[in-house]
Amino acid sequence: MNVAVRVMERVVRHAPFGLRLWDTATSTQFIEGLVIDVSPRRRSGRTARAFVNPSGIYCVQDLPGLQTFTHGEANDPGDWAAALRGYRVTVRDPAGRFLPLAFDADLPGRGLFDPFLAASPPTGIFPLPESPPSPPVGLPPRVSLFSAPSRRVPDAVAVVRAELREFPSGRPAAWCLLQASIAGTTVGFGLADPEGRATILFPYPAPPKRTVSSPPTPRNDSRWMVTLGAYYWPRPADAAAPAIPDLAEVLAQIDSPRVLLGSLSPPQVLAPMPLEYRVPLTVRTWSAVAEQSSYLFVDVT
Repeated sequence: MNVAVRVMERVVRHAPFGLRLWDTATSTQFIEGLVIDVSPRRRSGRTARAFVNPSGIYCVQDLPGLQTFTHGEANDPGDWAAALRGYRVTVRDPAGRFLPLAFDADLPGRGLFDPFLAASPPTGIFPLPESPPSPPVGLPPRVSLFSAPSRRVPDAVAVVRAELREFPSGRPAAWCLLQASIAGTTVGFGLADPEGRATILFPYPAPPKRTVSSPPTPRNDSRWMVTLGAYYWPRPADAAAPAIPDLAEVLAQIDSPRVLLGSLSPPQVLAPMPLEYRVPLTVRTWSAVAEQSSYLFVDVT
């Protein structure tokens, strides 16, 4: 028996914000347990907390100031433009796997939030593999997270650690962006925490294909030379580092490359460092002064 169904009312709810986060160490967007708060940027008010859906996307529905938009009919692009408000988004990880981030977003936004459109400058930032400034067709926008020094290293993932200090002041290089490259290709980025501690996690490169030779030539397929680069805006001497960095400011540091020092006496540029399979690499600046021997110095002169 066929039963006719009569639709009495159709309820439509628009989600004004969707965020795709990315863990570059494990190449996944399924990251549970994060705390993401969205609040009005220009006035105090209620904070909305995001929830993660089955696809690993963090979403917010009931944003303060957008209740009418959320529950209304907004099929015309003009309806979305008319409802635009400024918000501040804060991302934290209570489990301590990732460093916190904050950024501004004009909402509601169609599709997923695009950090490269929100950052200033919007181009030429974060040239990480699979995270280019302009995502190719079919790759949804995403925000890459930075691993915290306390994060447990996943299996079969390379780790590079450094405790960054400004040269010559010796202050922690808080929120300095650290880049790792192998054979001219960027393999990972790390971000220094307020104490200057940076961790870069990335999958090991695939070993090169063996060639048959006679007699066989000795080779080590489990050893790579890593080149580090630093991008950093030093703060005034009387300015404390923020507890949570602004994503746009972090990414914009890519326009301010700095020299990493391999030694202090005399000052020399850091040379490529050997990375072996399953052996953590800790990078330091050589110094005859014991108090300086644990740090990697960033030249800000």
